[in-house]
Amino acid sequence: MRILPCLVMLLCASQQAAAAVQEDITTPPTCGLQCLGESLATSSCSMTDNTCICADAALNKQVTACVERHCSIREQLQMKRYSTEACGVEGEDRRDLVWIIAIVFGLLGLAAFILRCLARLYVTAQTWGLDDWAMSVAVCVMIALSVIAIPLTQHGLGLDMWNVSSDDITAVLRLYFWDEMIYVSCLALTKVSILLFYLKVFPGRTFKFCAYALIALNSVYALSFIFILIFQCDPIPGAWRQWDGEFPAKCISINIIGWTAAAINIALDLAVIILPLPPLLRLSMSLKKKLQIILMFTVGLFVTAVSVIRLRSLIRFGNTTNITQDYVEVGYWSTIEVPVGIICACMPAIRSLFSMYFPKLFGTTKSGTSYPLGSLDGPLQNGNSSRLGVTSNNGRSQIKVKHEWTVVTNMRHDRYSSESALVQEEVQSACRGQSD
Repeated sequence: MRILPCLVMLLCASQQAAAAVQEDITTPPTCGLQCLGESLATSSCSMTDNTCICADAALNKQVTACVERHCSIREQLQMKRYSTEACGVEGEDRRDLVWIIAIVFGLLGLAAFILRCLARLYVTAQTWGLDDWAMSVAVCVMIALSVIAIPLTQHGLGLDMWNVSSDDITAVLRLYFWDEMIYVSCLALTKVSILLFYLKVFPGRTFKFCAYALIALNSVYALSFIFILIFQCDPIPGAWRQWDGEFPAKCISINIIGWTAAAINIALDLAVIILPLPPLLRLSMSLKKKLQIILMFTVGLFVTAVSVIRLRSLIRFGNTTNITQDYVEVGYWSTIEVPVGIICACMPAIRSLFSMYFPKLFGTTKSGTSYPLGSLDGPLQNGNSSRLGVTSNNGRSQIKVKHEWTVVTNMRHDRYSSESALVQEEVQSACRGQSD
């Protein structure tokens, strides 16, 4: 444990001891006092010259090395706290940052899910499916991830480790033990929900095979890393108790677990984003509409960017000497990444809802009549197919709306009644004619 250039005051003199009590300064451990006394013997600083002791970098480096050799981790923390208080060095406090970020982004993710639910209720042909059930579970897990930030900060996450009691350090690590599994579960559930939505939209056999394969990979990813995280230490309580070296446990390097999980998650993110791009690029529609749809599907790149930033923050995760401070960055990037992923997964449904109220931006207008882009509530379903320019060809019809795009779709009523609105009809209809 490194000691800041603040080691001061040799408590051998009664006057200094009395001052320490009056100022409520933590009493340093015996091993720390011995290291300080030995270092002062070869220093130009006197015992009572606190300013000299605090400012002498060489002296503090010497004392630090001695403390690391002869003191336990708990004693090192005690010495660190004593030195910082004695030298008047204020520690960093980022507790508010942790819980505010978690709650704000958690509420944003919840708001996106509520809008998704409203779209299912009020947009005709939007039906509740497996993708919505998966998203419902993901949102419940996200709420748990956001809420857990509050007890984390109450136990000292965001403070310097030497300013946190030993029991609170253990409590923080115990909460992180569960936090990691919640995080992995929510990431996988969000991607599974997106892939289930793809299956409702894209009809190609090859596409469905790839989607099911990615669903399986995400499921294996979640189950595997949950298992690894549970048994990262033998015995299991070592995950939160072996930090001080006093609890005997054999643990897998948390760096290896964290980096591997993050790298695989990024690869799965990219696979989910890239999967729908080829059929989307083949859509027969105006460039403007095509770009709108593609951008909506690729907005998940922002989530991948957050994952990359979080991966960078893991560099110090496993080698930290200041757990309650160095875990902050990993924590708040996790609580950003998960809700943003949920927001991205809810965007198609949100867009269909907004198209009802902002048809000029999100819908299609024909001769003063507005209906959601790709919705089945338009002129076709009302029997006004002549306004769309419908031509029959072997039981299939080619539909043109305002000449903005052309879709090829079956005219079967049962097919229409089962499809979702907005993106589903635009994409599924165009892709069905090109299915394998």
